[in-house]
Amino acid sequence: MAEVLLHATKLRKAYEGRCILDGVSWALEAGRFYALVGHSGSGKTTLLYLLALLERPDEGDLSWKGQSLRTLSPAEQARWRNRHIGFVFQFFHLIAELRLWENVALPAVLGGSTFAQEKARALAWLERVGLAARAYDRPTRLSGGEQQRVAIARALFMGPPLLLADEPTGNLDENQAQQVWHLFLELVREVGSAVVVATHNLRLAQSADEVYRLQGGRLTREG
Repeated sequence: MAEVLLHATKLRKAYEGRCILDGVSWALEAGRFYALVGHSGSGKTTLLYLLALLERPDEGDLSWKGQSLRTLSPAEQARWRNRHIGFVFQFFHLIAELRLWENVALPAVLGGSTFAQEKARALAWLERVGLAARAYDRPTRLSGGEQQRVAIARALFMGPPLLLADEPTGNLDENQAQQVWHLFLELVREVGSAVVVATHNLRLAQSADEVYRLQGGRLTREG
């Protein structure tokens, strides 16, 4: 049996009296590709934010390799997240003042490295997502789809044990979406990471190892 990396237990979250997540439990195993589907507003983004400790649940617990994360301070949460989580945000969150390759290398720099040490690897990742020629541009010069590909390269840069991606192909054409999906599969197969992708693309979702649907605050496995 594969190692459980992150275990969510009975997570509950409400906003302004509306229940978004109602007792969600989920065990994410190393080397597995999970697709998370559900209509807009079903709570997919909220669940990903809870899994990454970007928000706190109203109730429930998260554990990493059997150790509860409940008592971590905000600084400890940030260190844990930078060490273990790659996150592809729906709205990119690139740093406008940094060049593209610097945005890609940023997770390593935050972990104690330098831009000079990481430049070659960052340039290689931009080549993998088809943006090598734009490496010295600023994010504001890019289209939405190009910014999304930079954000994906940044999330994959450290080879994270767990990748969480929020609608990562929403701004991409079909060919680009297929390429990104292949990068996610490589992370699972070659690195042994767990990958969770929230998506509306049901055709791509079917190629995941497991598909889960979030509806009415409850998470259920499909198929």
